[in-house]
Amino acid sequence: MRDYFPFLRVALMLVLMGGLLPLHAQKLNMDKEQADQFIYDNLNNNMSTQYDIETVTVIPSRLVKTDERSVFLLRGDYYQSETLRTDCYVRKTRNNYLVISDKRFPLETFTNQLLNKVQCGHVLQVKHHQYGQKIPILKTSLQSLFAMFLPTMKAFVSVTSVSNEEIEAILLFHHPKLDFVHMLTLKTNTEGLLKKDNIIYGDLYTNIPQDNLNTILDR
Repeated sequence: MRDYFPFLRVALMLVLMGGLLPLHAQKLNMDKEQADQFIYDNLNNNMSTQYDIETVTVIPSRLVKTDERSVFLLRGDYYQSETLRTDCYVRKTRNNYLVISDKRFPLETFTNQLLNKVQCGHVLQVKHHQYGQKIPILKTSLQSLFAMFLPTMKAFVSVTSVSNEEIEAILLFHHPKLDFVHMLTLKTNTEGLLKKDNIIYGDLYTNIPQDNLNTILDR
């Protein structure tokens, strides 16, 4: 198993869940508890698949070779850590570049799926860590998550480990103007990446002020 980002997975458990309130909740006249509940109520059991995937424009000068033949990394941005990125993966064909969605490339495929660059049918079943130490189970489609967060936030991904049996990743959404984040730690069966209604398990931390995240990422 390749393990890419173990320190962050452990440090996430130290997130300060109380007290500080993101700006967007203040503007909605919500406290932290209400803001967390608002997200839960709007996502739980929402299985919509209507949110469109993001178009990928391949710029050859931004392509970086990988160890896999004909597979390239399309460079993007990063957030706080060089490992949390917007990079996606493409494969060169005779006349074109294709965004990777292929069971032969699980790391590349999962990264592209979590950045909404390719179609997928994943269902999230995550523990939602809310204010007041409430941790209900939230079940939703990945597309519903994108529909709620991506219109105003930017997604960053880090695949933290890959094996033949399981793949793990961190998915973070950052609001560039209001400077708060939502973060998910995710794991699923590697063989299920291309299957409809495949379950992804993990943890969801919402409405985290950036100062808290800085403390985590600096560890």
